[in-house]
Amino acid sequence: MKKLAWLGLPLLLLAACGSGEAESSGTGAQVEEVMVAFNTDTQAEPAEDIVLSVTVTQADEAVEDADEVVYEVWQSGDRNNSVMIPAEHTENGIYEAQTSFKEEGLYFMQAHTTARSLHLMPKQEITVGDPDPASIVSDDSDDAQGMDKMEDHSGH
Repeated sequence: MKKLAWLGLPLLLLAACGSGEAESSGTGAQVEEVMVAFNTDTQAEPAEDIVLSVTVTQADEAVEDADEVVYEVWQSGDRNNSVMIPAEHTENGIYEAQTSFKEEGLYFMQAHTTARSLHLMPKQEITVGDPDPASIVSDDSDDAQGMDKMEDHSGH
């Protein structure tokens, strides 16, 4: 019986060593999340030029080298007719583009942002003028719906 216990002890030690290695594998340096924050007001007037703007950061530092920031803009209930507006880097991780909205309504802008091998697509509402609530259609479109339009902008 003692011989059997001595044979089992090394196996227990080997098993304990192996489990410690398994737990520590894959715990290398963590990649900091890229963040996209809107700077654009949520209210605008019809036919008024507005600046679509986001600030892109990673680990609380401005991302000055985003591969691409393109704003997808559409009126509520009409995502199929969205417009893609490429943004320009200005400074301090800020990417901007200008647009205007011809008529009152609820609009959406989605900032398709590719930076540091990540693609983010945050969305914001913009109320233009004082739209009739009956004219507003809720947006239940898939956030990835505009990705097919992004192919036209890759490499810019």
